[in-house]
Order: sequence, then C-alpha cells, then structure tokens
Amino acid sequence: MLNIYVNTWGNYNENGADGGEWITLPMDAGDLEKTLDRIAENMQDFDPEWFVNDYEWTTEIEPREIGEMENITSLNEWLEALDGLHKWEQETYCAAVEYWGADWVDLDDLDEYNLYSDITNEYDLGYYFIHEAGIYDLDEMGHLANYFDYEAFGRDINLETDGGFTSYGWIERR
Repeated sequence: MLNIYVNTWGNYNENGADGGEWITLPMDAGDLEKTLDRIAENMQDFDPEWFVNDYEWTTEIEPREIGEMENITSLNEWLEALDGLHKWEQETYCAAVEYWGADWVDLDDLDEYNLYSDITNEYDLGYYFIHEAGIYDLDEMGHLANYFDYEAFGRDINLETDGGFTSYGWIERR
C-alpha cells in the first residue's frame, strides 16, 4: 500500500541517503520492529532516530502526504486500519481528507460522510437532488420545469452544505 524509505538522522548526517532502506507498509507490528532493528544494526546506529526520507503510494488511492517526521509505528497502525476498509470507505476517507484535511478527518467517523463519486460538477449536483434524491417533483411544475437551472441549483446546494467537490466526486458531511 505504501513504500517508505527509512533512514536514521545519525546515518543521514554521516552518509547522506546511503544506508537507508525501502520498506512496505502495512506489515505486522513485530515484523516492523525486527526490520527497523535490522536496518539500524546494519547502519551501526544503536539509538536510532528514524525519519521517512521518501515515500510512494502503491495503490490507486493516495490518502495524504507523508512527512519525514512521521512516527513509523503509528503510520503502520493507521495503514493497517485503512487497509481493512472496503474500497468505497477508503475513497470516502480520501475525499474527506482532500476536502477538509487530514487533521479533521478520522477513520472511525466515516459514517458522517456521503461521497457521490458520479457527481463532478454543479450541474450534476443539481440534477441529482432534483431527479434522484426527489427533493422536487418537476412534473408538478408543468412547462416551467423546462427552464429549471440545474447548475444554479447545484451551486446553491454546494454553498449551503458542509461539503464540496474533490477528485473522488462530491462529498458532504452530515
């Protein structure tokens, strides 16, 4: 799911990027500890201060950027939790993080969000709320329904709700 290039500050200060190693997360917590111990031993760093020198996502979703000062154990735990979700839950999480930011979205609160992956613009949003959500019955409007402005209606919905457009579609917080 995520490859990270780990190094220690001691090794980096002496040797630059040489000596670090790519590892793939998530992995079993015991295996992660053994892997980090082995890397530190190879670098002869007996009191390692770890940092993430580089990273690359190996999945379609890229939930957030990874900082160099990430706690690798916590990152692994978060990735294990993320990996345990269904694809639609992962996409909902990624859309929420894209819109509100990683500090404001919790994996345990995904039921607070609705993601509409097929809604990508204000016209689609207005059309959805009129025809699919059943907010209004255009048949009752007669010929006036021909003049309904879906885009303007979608723009109003977008402004009045707690949500917005992301690369995953339109997301709202309930």
